[in-house]
Amino acid sequence: METFRNVVVVLVVGFVALMVGLQIVAQRRAARLKGQPLPALPGKTGARIAAAEHALIYFFTPSCAACRAVTPKMKALAQQGKSVFPIDLTEDMALAQALSVMATPTTVEVDHGKVVGVHIGPVASDVWARFA
Repeated sequence: METFRNVVVVLVVGFVALMVGLQIVAQRRAARLKGQPLPALPGKTGARIAAAEHALIYFFTPSCAACRAVTPKMKALAQQGKSVFPIDLTEDMALAQALSVMATPTTVEVDHGKVVGVHIGPVASDVWARFA
């Protein structure tokens, strides 16, 4: 019984370490993108994003619990004609790959063709204020 507990503890610790490691990798990739020119973005949506003076690109998945609270707000802003682009990763993975998105929700802020912010997790209030 003691051996079984040890195996379970090792598996749980290993899983937690893996999740933390993936989060660190995602944060570092996001930090490298900040300040860089907007890469070539595929598809019609990519062309619309590239043409926007200021843009907020919001990546989500329907299965993401954190996304479910934010996605309706982002879609409403997009419908109001704001330069907000909600992107469902299950439908447009190529766009996410072009911007090195590894987690949802992720929001990429673009100004005059340059990535000025990459936010993983909940959208910060100052970002909302710029696009609301």
